[in-house]
Amino acid sequence: MKKKKVLVATFSAECNEHVTHQADLGEFQLLYGQESLNATRVRDIFEENDIELIPSIHASTSPTGMIKKEAFDYITNTMLTAIKKNLGDFDGIYLQWHGASGVVDLPEVSGEHYLIKEIRKIVGKHLPISLVMDPHGNVTHDLTKHCNIVRTYRESPHSDAIETRRIVASKLVDLLKNRRTMKPIIKKLPIMVGGERSISAYEPMVSINRLMDEAEEDPRIFSLSYFVGFLRHDDDKLGAAVVAVPNERKDIEYTEQVMDEIAEYAWEHRKEFKFRGNYDEPDVSVQKAIDFDGKTAVITDSGDNCGAGSQGKNTIILREFLKQEPQDKKILIAGINDHNTHLKLHNREIGERLSVTIGENIDENSAPVDVEVEVKVIGDAMYGNEHIDGTVYTVNIVDTPIDVIIMDVNVQYGQMKQYHAAGLEFHDYDIVVVKMGYLDTPLIPETAYHNMALTDGPTIQRSEKLPYKRIARPMWPIDEMDTLQYIPN
Repeated sequence: MKKKKVLVATFSAECNEHVTHQADLGEFQLLYGQESLNATRVRDIFEENDIELIPSIHASTSPTGMIKKEAFDYITNTMLTAIKKNLGDFDGIYLQWHGASGVVDLPEVSGEHYLIKEIRKIVGKHLPISLVMDPHGNVTHDLTKHCNIVRTYRESPHSDAIETRRIVASKLVDLLKNRRTMKPIIKKLPIMVGGERSISAYEPMVSINRLMDEAEEDPRIFSLSYFVGFLRHDDDKLGAAVVAVPNERKDIEYTEQVMDEIAEYAWEHRKEFKFRGNYDEPDVSVQKAIDFDGKTAVITDSGDNCGAGSQGKNTIILREFLKQEPQDKKILIAGINDHNTHLKLHNREIGERLSVTIGENIDENSAPVDVEVEVKVIGDAMYGNEHIDGTVYTVNIVDTPIDVIIMDVNVQYGQMKQYHAAGLEFHDYDIVVVKMGYLDTPLIPETAYHNMALTDGPTIQRSEKLPYKRIARPMWPIDEMDTLQYIPN
């Protein structure tokens, strides 16, 4: 019997149109061949089932602005060329996509929605396609109708990302071994909230995830997902969704009943999608962190969240600390992305003093601060656990207890390894300011007190203030509605 084969492709980008920067190809991690397969973390599942993998491309970038069309065209052409070249040789396709990409001058806006249509045109109606996505991706009927399996992570922060990828790989193996008609069903909800209002550790996501886990114990439901969606670019695909895959065609009616129950629960509890813990205006956030008796306190500069595509250029919290002039607290701003100041620090020695301007002044949020600094530590910029992105300089603002990491990339300091790469110890500081919304999972146990500062910026958390023109209406919480009305396909 001929060995089964599966073609693999990864495309991961979370794009914020409120960021002035546009991403070019050089910002993507591009992997090919065996390296691209290893990056999926699922190849062993296929190989243990005697299924050979065919690589195409692994294209992944950190959250950023919109993608330049020529960069997306390269990724698209590489992926589609591999599919055309191997057409007739593979039995299925396994895709790892984020779901929140945005491409300059692409009519669909979403790269994923364009790609899936092009793939289906090439492979025909019936070849199995599985897709694993981030819950902060936008999913629609126009996307799911081209797939056979669609599933997202349960947890936010995404502690189950690898586990979910492996679940989808296993489900594709099941479908290849036991071929049957299989199509996802989608219920599109008029709920549009950001990730900071839908953390999986809190309600209503706790109960929504529990309901899905319980429902999947029934063999009639092959897969069940709740998509929070993405709201950082204006697009007709915005809004939450329940997506399910019935095991067989005879299970469709039962699956839709379960989906309606979950959708109704989300709707009835929609007002529980809210900020959790401590959150305040920037001045209050700073004062409360100063007043906190213990260490280490963390302030998240939520309007400048690098994990949602911002560039880390805000100086709002730095200016607030300088205004309040704390003397008995050791403070780290981690960090500020300032190309000119970073350039000025090149070839400087530890202990050297110089006058700099921190803040690129591209808007009022990045307003400049003229200060004298002393070079304290020179280290590496680490993105996540893996990638080194150049040099960072930690400077002390002279005559203050404030240290600032000056960087030339938008690094989100959410893991201890990143501080160590920069040459710093997180717990040497009483207060650390990071460019996040909710805390990254590894930072939670290290944090004695957390306050989310409701700063302005590209990732402003009060998303009701953003001007949306293309979304379905009515949409909660922008609009008030009494009853659930699904967004039509």
